[in-house]
Amino acid sequence: MILTLAILGGAICLFLIAILAAKRPFGAADGGLLFWLAAQGGAFGTIAISTGIPEFWPIVWLSLGQFLLFCLGPAQLIYARASLSRPLEIWPQIGAMAGVATVLALLPLIVQLETRSGAIIANSAPRWLIFLPLVALLVSAAWPVMVLHMARQMRRKLKDRYSNLKAIDPGWMEVWAISSLIVILAALLAVPTSTLDIWPVNVHVVALLGFQILQVAYVAHRGLTRPGIFLSAPASPARPAVDIAAARADFEAVTRRLAESRLFLDPVLTAPRLSDEMGWAPERLTQAFRIGGETSFHDAVLSARLQEMERLARDPANVRVTTLALGLDAGFGSKSAMYEAFRRELNTSPAAWRRLFVHK
Repeated sequence: MILTLAILGGAICLFLIAILAAKRPFGAADGGLLFWLAAQGGAFGTIAISTGIPEFWPIVWLSLGQFLLFCLGPAQLIYARASLSRPLEIWPQIGAMAGVATVLALLPLIVQLETRSGAIIANSAPRWLIFLPLVALLVSAAWPVMVLHMARQMRRKLKDRYSNLKAIDPGWMEVWAISSLIVILAALLAVPTSTLDIWPVNVHVVALLGFQILQVAYVAHRGLTRPGIFLSAPASPARPAVDIAAARADFEAVTRRLAESRLFLDPVLTAPRLSDEMGWAPERLTQAFRIGGETSFHDAVLSARLQEMERLARDPANVRVTTLALGLDAGFGSKSAMYEAFRRELNTSPAAWRRLFVHK
């Protein structure tokens, strides 16, 4: 069963590597994904070799497999950073991988190890060694956590700026990162259960291989059904010329609707909801802001909320009302959202802005 699963996982990875290697153009994100698939496929291969040919240096192969499994996190982070146009920061990843390689190389010299059912077992291990796998797995979780945070942060920004995320939605990377955390959690649970002999070692190995194959299958599904991941994105058809006068008229109409209906007071207002209010397609709303007003949905809503805050601050009845309360009344959903808007749009803080009105 273990050998079959390892061969199946390795074959899927090889198939995906062949497809990805033929992609043109081949960018930094493609290199990160290729690295991830190679590490995942290599880990499957080391288990297949150690179980299929047990007399052929199984400790060496499984140690290499542990190193490749650790490399999955840095590879995933490199892909996410490249896809989201962030600095790659290659050297910290190389440093982390070099440190793990050193530990794995020294471990057989310190502790007597043996292999069983595709896993490394320590005989007469010191007590501190029990915590080594736990620490290693917790450290490994840092990379998918960073990917999850970056993908969610970028998705929030894109939802504020675009009414249709279908072609650029980074949400699939969130699921990919969560699946990595699930695999790490399964490995974490395997440490105490194997230490206490609750389940046989082969049960743990089969379960982990199953989780890893499911993760690779998800990446394959998303990558093969969404252009630009494994397959080159098709050439965009030539777009018809934009009617600038119509876009400007649409921009005036949508800003007038925002002012009259005061939709900007809703802190969870989204571009799709505004396009529904206007009875427009999402592309028309985006075009009205970008071409007609040379701005974006996000910036237009921020501007309307800041203008509302100014109106409230000028009202003598609000002289004792806190700046935060004014911001919440103007449609900002939180203190941090209000501070970010002031920093970005006015290059000042809400407190400094309010003092200006007091002085006047």
